Amino acid sequence: MRSILLQFSIFLIYSFVGWVCETVFCSLAARKFINRGFLSGPFCPIYGFGATMILLLFSGLRDHLLLLFVASMVGTSALEYLTSLILEKVFHLSLWDYSHRRWNLHGRICLRNSLLFGVMSVLMVEVIHPHVVGFLAILPEKLLLLGLLLLAVGFIGDAVMTIRALVEITRAAGRREMGLEGLSALREQYRTASQQERRQKHIRRVQKLYWRLSKAFPRMKSFRHPEGFRELLLEAQERVSQAAERIKSRKDHS
Repeated sequence: MRSILLQFSIFLIYSFVGWVCETVFCSLAARKFINRGFLSGPFCPIYGFGATMILLLFSGLRDHLLLLFVASMVGTSALEYLTSLILEKVFHLSLWDYSHRRWNLHGRICLRNSLLFGVMSVLMVEVIHPHVVGFLAILPEKLLLLGLLLLAVGFIGDAVMTIRALVEITRAAGRREMGLEGLSALREQYRTASQQERRQKHIRRVQKLYWRLSKAFPRMKSFRHPEGFRELLLEAQERVSQAAERIKSRKDHS
């Protein structure tokens, strides 16, 4: 039981560490805060999966740094490629595109990032992970279980809502694209005022998530409904601008 708890703890810890690294790097580059993550919360699951995979498969190579580096680089690159492929096949989305970088493979992975992942993996195995294990070892099992239950509920809830929203974003983009082609009669599906109000609230939630993801992943695109995605982004931008104008107006009048 404790072994399973430790593995899940490691997954969550490195998901959080990955989120911190990505957010700090992207925020510094953009000179403003960017919540760089697939989820709304402070977790990047791909880092958690990558760290868990490396520790399970390659930690035995810690006395052979070159082998550890190469194996980790290949393993994490394969994971990033597979994640990109799944996003494309399941959600018809691309959150990142390395086509503009040299030595890339189908725009899903690139040599620069692969080398960085290899270096980060070596640092994790050699320097960071021993401290993480030491910290987890001193925690009482009941406290560890309680903490993990709370984090797991938040993490799973966040993941479910994000996935559902991504599915809805794809559908909304498709409807928007159909509307551009003259099929605006879809609006008649929501005739009553209460239905319209609920629909508008849902649209705002979807647009809010899409706006966040578009800021976190500037090269995000849809393979199935590119025009509809652009329409959603423009609407989200307009809503953000309107909200900013309202806040500015209130400050000017106060």
